[in-house]
Amino acid sequence: YNDQAVYENSALYQALSLTDNPELDFAARLSKETKRQLRVTIIELVLATDMSRHFDLVTLVKAKVGSAVPKTVAHHASSAAESAPSGGLAPNTGIQFSDLSSEQMTLTLKLALKVADIGHCMLPLDEHKFWVQNLESEFFNQGDLEKEEGLPISPLMDRNKPGPSSGGNQAGFFEVIVMPTISLWQTLCPGSANQLHQQALSNLILWKNSAHLDQLSEDADVMRNFSMES
Repeated sequence: YNDQAVYENSALYQALSLTDNPELDFAARLSKETKRQLRVTIIELVLATDMSRHFDLVTLVKAKVGSAVPKTVAHHASSAAESAPSGGLAPNTGIQFSDLSSEQMTLTLKLALKVADIGHCMLPLDEHKFWVQNLESEFFNQGDLEKEEGLPISPLMDRNKPGPSSGGNQAGFFEVIVMPTISLWQTLCPGSANQLHQQALSNLILWKNSAHLDQLSEDADVMRNFSMES
């Protein structure tokens, strides 16, 4: 794949190849053109989960979909206010998907899949940690293979260094990737995102506490070693 979105392209190839089997072709009854459009959309959505494209996607969604939120909210707020006895302000109902352009719909779906891709970060802590540990095992196994092949070990994949389960690494991932992403999704689709945002924030706080404890332990080790050397 010319070093471009290797994991995502590989997954797409394997998944779409399964539909060559008539028993697995879920789109068999669709017209040829609709099936082609579906295939193009699936490929676009999955490739958008490549982390190297993350910030470009967020920027595009903010610029091209986020701009639709005030108008949509205003429309729904007006309707709700007319029917509300008190005439008060209606809550932010986010975007109305059917009102979006084709480009806006695709960008919204890309962000939805991105949120799902990092969805374990919004699970209750025990479940979230379960997936982080699985990810760390996968990372370390890849790092071992890279080391055997004489290749540079990829970031977070050296089992002799802090990996994905490190409080500091997780806190950083949450602050740079998770919270901005779920906050943007909350702006577009508050009904589905409020609880996710609350759980992600709770997990972030716990990872920050873990990072603080790790730092205290590291400082204590340094002081202990210093005392022994003295």
